[in-house]
Amino acid sequence: MSTFPWLQASVVTTFGGHGAVPCWVGVAACGREKSGVVKDLREAAVYALSCLGLPAVMPVPLLTPRALAGGRPSGAGAMPLCQCAAKRSESDMEGCCFSAASGLRVHLHWGGPDEPERHRSYAPGRLCAEDICIDVARRLGITPLCYSLFALYDPQARLWFPPNHIFEISKDTSLSLLFRMRFYFRNWHGLSEKEPAVYRSAPRHSNGPDERSPGSALLDRASFEYLFEQGKFEFVNDVASLQDLATEQDLHRFKNESLGMAVLHLSHLALRRGLSLEEAAKKCSFKDCIPWSFRRQIQQSSSLTRLRLRSVFRRFVQHFQRHTVGAGRLTEQGVMYKYLATLESLAPRFGAELYPVLALDTSREDDRTPLYVNGEPPMPVDAPPHGDCLPTHEVLVTGADGIRWRPVPVEVTESPPHRGYFGRKGRSKEPGSREPPTLAEHNKPKWVQFCDFQEITHVVLTGACVGIHRQDNQCLELVLPSPEVALSLVSLVDGYFRLTADASHYLCHEVAPPRLVMSILHGIHGPMQEEFVLAKLRQEPLEDGLYVLRWSVMDFDRMILLVAKRSCPQGSGTQASLQHRQFRIQQKGDTFVLEGWDRAFLSVRQLLDTLKGCTLKSGNENFTVCRCCPPKPGEISDLIITRKVKAGAKPMLNLTQLRFHQIRKDEITQRAHLGQGTRTNIYEGLLHVCGGVGANDEAEPFPPEPNNNGQELRVVLKMLDPSHRDIALAFFETASLMSQVSHVHLAFVHGVCVRGSENIMVEEFVEHGPLDVLLRKEKGRVTVSWKITVAKQLASALSYLEDKNLVHGNVCAKNILLARRGLEDGAMPFVKLSDPGISFSVLSREERVDRIPWIAPECVQDVSSLSPAADKWSFGTTLLEICFDADVPLKERTPPEKERFYEKRHHLPEPSCRELATLISQCLNYAPGERPSFRTILRDLTQLQPHNLLDISSVNPEFLVSDPTVFQKRYLKKIRELGEGHFGKVSLYCYDPTNDGTGEMVAVKSLKSGCSQQLLASWKREIEILKTLYHENIVKYKGCCSEQGDKIVQLIMEYVPLGSLRDYLPKHNVGLARILLFAQQICEGMAYLHSLHYIHRDLAARNVLVENENVVKIGDFGLAKAVPEGHEYYRVREDGDSPVFWYAVECLKECKFYYASDVWSFGVTLYELLTRCDPSQSPPAKFLEMIGATQGQMTVLRLIELLDRGKRLPSPKDCPCEIYRLMKNCWEAEASFRPAFQNLVPVLRAFHEKYKAQAPSVFSLC
Repeated sequence: MSTFPWLQASVVTTFGGHGAVPCWVGVAACGREKSGVVKDLREAAVYALSCLGLPAVMPVPLLTPRALAGGRPSGAGAMPLCQCAAKRSESDMEGCCFSAASGLRVHLHWGGPDEPERHRSYAPGRLCAEDICIDVARRLGITPLCYSLFALYDPQARLWFPPNHIFEISKDTSLSLLFRMRFYFRNWHGLSEKEPAVYRSAPRHSNGPDERSPGSALLDRASFEYLFEQGKFEFVNDVASLQDLATEQDLHRFKNESLGMAVLHLSHLALRRGLSLEEAAKKCSFKDCIPWSFRRQIQQSSSLTRLRLRSVFRRFVQHFQRHTVGAGRLTEQGVMYKYLATLESLAPRFGAELYPVLALDTSREDDRTPLYVNGEPPMPVDAPPHGDCLPTHEVLVTGADGIRWRPVPVEVTESPPHRGYFGRKGRSKEPGSREPPTLAEHNKPKWVQFCDFQEITHVVLTGACVGIHRQDNQCLELVLPSPEVALSLVSLVDGYFRLTADASHYLCHEVAPPRLVMSILHGIHGPMQEEFVLAKLRQEPLEDGLYVLRWSVMDFDRMILLVAKRSCPQGSGTQASLQHRQFRIQQKGDTFVLEGWDRAFLSVRQLLDTLKGCTLKSGNENFTVCRCCPPKPGEISDLIITRKVKAGAKPMLNLTQLRFHQIRKDEITQRAHLGQGTRTNIYEGLLHVCGGVGANDEAEPFPPEPNNNGQELRVVLKMLDPSHRDIALAFFETASLMSQVSHVHLAFVHGVCVRGSENIMVEEFVEHGPLDVLLRKEKGRVTVSWKITVAKQLASALSYLEDKNLVHGNVCAKNILLARRGLEDGAMPFVKLSDPGISFSVLSREERVDRIPWIAPECVQDVSSLSPAADKWSFGTTLLEICFDADVPLKERTPPEKERFYEKRHHLPEPSCRELATLISQCLNYAPGERPSFRTILRDLTQLQPHNLLDISSVNPEFLVSDPTVFQKRYLKKIRELGEGHFGKVSLYCYDPTNDGTGEMVAVKSLKSGCSQQLLASWKREIEILKTLYHENIVKYKGCCSEQGDKIVQLIMEYVPLGSLRDYLPKHNVGLARILLFAQQICEGMAYLHSLHYIHRDLAARNVLVENENVVKIGDFGLAKAVPEGHEYYRVREDGDSPVFWYAVECLKECKFYYASDVWSFGVTLYELLTRCDPSQSPPAKFLEMIGATQGQMTVLRLIELLDRGKRLPSPKDCPCEIYRLMKNCWEAEASFRPAFQNLVPVLRAFHEKYKAQAPSVFSLC
């Protein structure tokens, strides 16, 4: 179904299955009627030509699908761009001499439905080209969706104006411009089966991820009407000219079809005004409906010939009126479609723009040389070329084929015919003479395809020089006749890019549309339909307060705020759905007003900031405005015009299956060890290749040296550690990804070799090693220009991956390799981004935290959050590394401090250079959706002028890194007490520095007043220990809160809401399998603690906290001690409140604490867990039963005596024998006989798996 109801009466959707792709049905309703119309027109054209004394060559049928398909382009030219009467002389039309009043006058091809005066005048003042286009579009009824197809053209200067051009209009100004459809896509009507279908994108169907609804129509009604009037004018003014045709057959075909076009022209006039075709022909001569060159030839014929032609044409019109128009077989819209479709066939350059180029180069970045103009030395980039320079090439830009170029033939270059934007060549002969072209079109050099618009990353404009950069790092460098012509070309490419690739991006600052710049700044979408907004929201995590702001599809001065919330239908188990309401924001001059609220705001940002957190009421529903959902790079909507992929296009990557080259083990030779990666060992090696490299020719900038046996390539062998064979699949996934991508700044992966138990990734050897090593080595000697070049090359590779929706996941300076150092004068560096290592999905939490600050914050907590936005954060951090000569931010911070840094949303240090600081801060945005695309990053990096930048290695003093572990006392709000001991207490606080109720819950541990200096020193030691610990089964240290000059220090820990195991187990029904899982996790935490040479000394159920039903964490390190280097134990020298019933026998006898002493305590803790912390079965209760009533020091002596006799705690009720045996192993009298925690972990894991799968009745009890 068409989006525009007015199309339905005259449009049918048949070709290619695309909805709203129209074909004309006015004469195509049945074969008999259609053939009759074709026959009438053909016979009339043949007879008319015979009256002129010309042979009757059978023309191509005018009204058949074959005719609609159009011919292959035989030439190229610019859109003819003028509004003049057809009877003007050629010089008048080329000059476009309007009688303009003072100020600015914009002339129109179509004045709207009521046909008012066809111009729009503007009084003196300051006007933007985009504002003028919006004003004209609003007057004509062109919708916001379609106005971006139009632009302003100066016919006298023959220049297009970019949308951001400012007109300074004074009382002395007299400027006449044309409002034209500039951006054109052939076969937008869908009538040609030989050309790709063109339509606006549609959202995906809900029943399939790859299915889309049929595309919608390209034009609205007003745009269609305007294009028809513009097309008529261009045809009459020689967009296709007799002077372009070389053969007699082409000439006769052109004349035949021109007469048919005249009939369609007059038929439309008759239908529009309610006249008969004969009456229309009397009011308008058919000669005013044919190309100027054809008309001139008729005028040069004899008077008798002209009379006979008029007579024949009149009789044909009578016949056509009687059998076709009068019979109701034509509709007004049908004639318009047919006319424009035939115009495409007759005029291959219709909708194209051709630019003469004085110099052109397409070399790669690494071997680019300066451009020369006509053999002259290199010009300054900002100096306009000399006026006498002749073009050496020409560049053709079309909506269907993108950007093409070809050299200008010598014959044409020496005597270039002048061609205006009307498409006519300048005359050197008398009027009426037609010299054949200097060089026939089919003999001219063929067009060379440079790129389609989606392949462009950014455009650089400097004076008259233009650089169009492609994804693969190829660049089309051009020198144009003037800076104004360069602006015209760049604005053309930029507009087509926005229409076909990314509606919310501009390629070059110099031509950026002001409304788009404002929209990007505030996260506003273009005027897309509501169905696309809802489709976008369905792809986001479902949350209350998510909103999308977009421009209205009907009103240029209105924005639509769509706010969503979750709707939970009644009934258990029903999944929440999306509920939404729309609110209108009206732009009134320079202010913005939310409908229903009388307050005006000076900017959209001010309005949105005020609305954030507010509740908007719609009927009985309330909607809270919370988080903006901004446009994403390359987002699909009806703002994007889709063209069917042509045959021969590159296939899409298939990353759902593993694909890589398998290398035999005898093809690689392992050499020196180069270092270690994440779970990998890295070696230098050789790859033996028989014959040429082949597939890797493009990726290898430095070809290997051949030998007699083929080739030996230096390679890097990345060998997966054999202890991590369980992640081999993730290792192969990385190899598969890197094997299928190809970019000059990505290191090439040759393949994978499996050698016994070794899995090896074979990657190209990059000569000069990691970037961070060179930056540290050459610190202070690397230029700003060098650093910016490296940053652009890295951004180029990441932009390539982003366009394919791929994520690298491990961007940092150590993974950037230097193929060329480029430190010599005049040289440039050349870098390659290495593979990311093992897949991000298998990294442990500790490994992810270790990658702070390169890893994006959202990926620390959730592995599934990895997206292209994560690479943008990594790029921002890497750019900081490059600026600061590889001085890594946060390198001295402990893992808890790093994680705390992210939790509090602190910011990394910024360079003192403002331009770079702005770009880096955009990349390091904690909201993933607000980070810029890599196209934007490339564009902004290119804008930087290294010679104008300050020292980028110095840190801006205003942005020093704040310490995330320092808490301010005034922000701590006490909730309740959690526990109390002899010397200290633990309380629950809310730390809320923003004072808005969004603070976090923390556990605050503090000493009681009056404690000794010895205890205070021990307290500070506990804090120092906690700072160094980071494990998922150890309570996290968050920071400290000090007062009175550090005399009072409070310890801030994470709050574990479920309390200790001693409190949790009696209240919950916990099975044996989960008890064993808790025990396994305790052992994992203790193994980590021992690996850092710490002993806990107070391991007990009361000091193990429950985070959730599946995770426990070890806490309370008040008695923890560091074991001195080279020792196996720690001797306690101070008195304290020791938990004697959990102590090993050597601790009680000699005050010596070994690593194995914690194992004894673990055995007691495991006993507690198996008794579910029943107070009557607690270790003190059971030991006191065995030693009898006693007190003081005698309790310890009797306990030692009991343990020396081999007495131990009894087996808990329902405890399996094998678990009690493990418990008793932990209580061996000789410390060296007790198992280590690292050995207990696999045993308990096996027990957990065993009892998780068994029913309680099958336990083997002692």
